[in-house]
Amino acid sequence: MNRRIVKQIGLINVCLMMIIMMWEGQKTDAAVAATAIPEQSIRLRILANSDAPGDQLVKREIRDAVVAQMGEWVAELENPQSLDEARKVIREHLSEIEGQVGEELASRGLNYEYQVELGSVPFPTKLYGGTVYPAGDYEAVRITLGEGKGQNWWCVLFPPLCFIDAGTGDALAKPSTVSAAAAELGDAEASVQGDTPEARFFLWDMAVKLWSWVTGLFV
Repeated sequence: MNRRIVKQIGLINVCLMMIIMMWEGQKTDAAVAATAIPEQSIRLRILANSDAPGDQLVKREIRDAVVAQMGEWVAELENPQSLDEARKVIREHLSEIEGQVGEELASRGLNYEYQVELGSVPFPTKLYGGTVYPAGDYEAVRITLGEGKGQNWWCVLFPPLCFIDAGTGDALAKPSTVSAAAAELGDAEASVQGDTPEARFFLWDMAVKLWSWVTGLFV
């Protein structure tokens, strides 16, 4: 195989990789665009005792337990799009959340103090879903573990967007029972998906042009 053919094959591979990367990027943008934080929302913020591995682990365990339980409570709302009802449910179950936190700490032999509260919580500037949210006070459930000096984790508790980890971008398991509160989010996803054909046509045009260019190399 001569050097010219090797070079041509290399160029073809690079072009194909670029198309794949563009396609994956468009899918990621679509997923992110569908998770913008509504103006009326309740956040969840968990402050770890420290950055020690054990403290970070218990923070994640408490996160998973609280998110799963809260998802079930929110799913039972009569009007799942009502912020007032969501706030009422959270207030009614704060003691249960405290119990969950206490049990998780006790199961690991940790005896530091903790606090669970719903109110106006200060947040630094956050980047979420491709949008920058300015620093300020936002309504949230704040769980402070011990001294609360470790890395924090946060998400949107209502509407239920906590299956997206806003702190790391990791995907979490979406609760098995999905409330109608996510209906607007679903509509947003549908509208984004509705734009997908245009992206596909664009990629198809690129593929056709690429193929024409490649075949021209061998003429």
